[in-house]
Parts: sequence; C-alpha cells; structure tokens
Amino acid sequence: MLVITGIFEDGRFIPDKPVSIPQKKKVVVTIEEKHDVSVEPVKHSAFGRLKAYSNSSLIPEEKGAWEAAAAEKHALR
Repeated sequence: MLVITGIFEDGRFIPDKPVSIPQKKKVVVTIEEKHDVSVEPVKHSAFGRLKAYSNSSLIPEEKGAWEAAAAEKHALR
C-alpha cells in the first residue's frame, strides 16, 4: 500500500513529494482529517526535480555518451 500525503486546495490534491503512479491506474483515496497539523502551501517547481535520481559519478562519462550509443546501435556487424 502506498500512502501519499499532501493538501487539497482549489479543487486539486497537491502531494507533499513527487509521486509516480501509472496512467489510468485505479486508486482509492481515503481522506483523514487532521486538525492539529498546520498546513502550509506547497511550492512546486520542475527545476531540479530529477536530481534525487542522479548519479554524480557518471557525470564525467556524459560527454560523448550519445555518440557512443549511436555508434554501438548502428555498428556494422
């Protein structure tokens, strides 16, 4: 079971963190009212969102990676 927290604002649910759910996936939403928690607006930005999945040790290998992949894919055999 996946639990996603967030706020409901202006007719939309805004999760606290990025969430990956497949398209057209049937879900069940349970609303738990918490009166003791202060709710602050969540500011979302696409900038830097994928940084959590980055592997900084591969950065030196980025230069020329496309050329190497294309050469490997289209190599004469």
